[in-house]
Amino acid sequence: MKSTKNGSVKLEEKAPFAQKHLRINFIIGLVLLVILVFAAILLIWFVFSCLGNGIEYLVDFLKKFVNTTDKVIIVAMITGMVSIIGVVFTSVIAKIIDYRYNVKKYLYDKREEPYEQFISIIYTIMEDTKKPINEKMTESDKFRIMSDFSRGLTLWGSNKVVKKWLRYRKAAMEDMSPKNSLLPLEDIIYEIRKDVGQRKRLGKGDLLSIFINDIENIIKK
Repeated sequence: MKSTKNGSVKLEEKAPFAQKHLRINFIIGLVLLVILVFAAILLIWFVFSCLGNGIEYLVDFLKKFVNTTDKVIIVAMITGMVSIIGVVFTSVIAKIIDYRYNVKKYLYDKREEPYEQFISIIYTIMEDTKKPINEKMTESDKFRIMSDFSRGLTLWGSNKVVKKWLRYRKAAMEDMSPKNSLLPLEDIIYEIRKDVGQRKRLGKGDLLSIFINDIENIIKK
């Protein structure tokens, strides 16, 4: 207890025991650690001892059961156990397959809208190139439809489709030449087709030839 200048009394703050006696605190902690390690070793030894005794008891029981039981009964029991295990195993596998199918179907349903929107965007842009200058889409219109597609793709698009879409946008910003901007676009379409179950990939430029008549000449440049 200390007195201040104005005559008031101030209580001294006592340091915790752990700070005042660091060496004693360290020894206590070390002893507790040794006790815990020793207890853990005893517990592990006890568990393995019980398991060993249980396995020996089970083996002895099976030997006696086989020696004292009719062979027909043993065969019937083994056949029944194999049948039960087969049914359980088949049921579990069927549940896993069914779960994966439902997940894929759910994702397909959710991806259908943004993927169809992407194909619609391509047709819209290709048709826009054939229009007179005064009827063409503005940059803000193009940005809007691309932004709508990106929003749906962010949530439901597969990882590969998202990566190829980002690669296309980067290539289009760096080099707007037809070869460098259209071929990555076709890669996105192929990845979308694969994502919806069309596993067989067409050749380079095959899908672009639907929109562009001289795609072969563009690819060769």
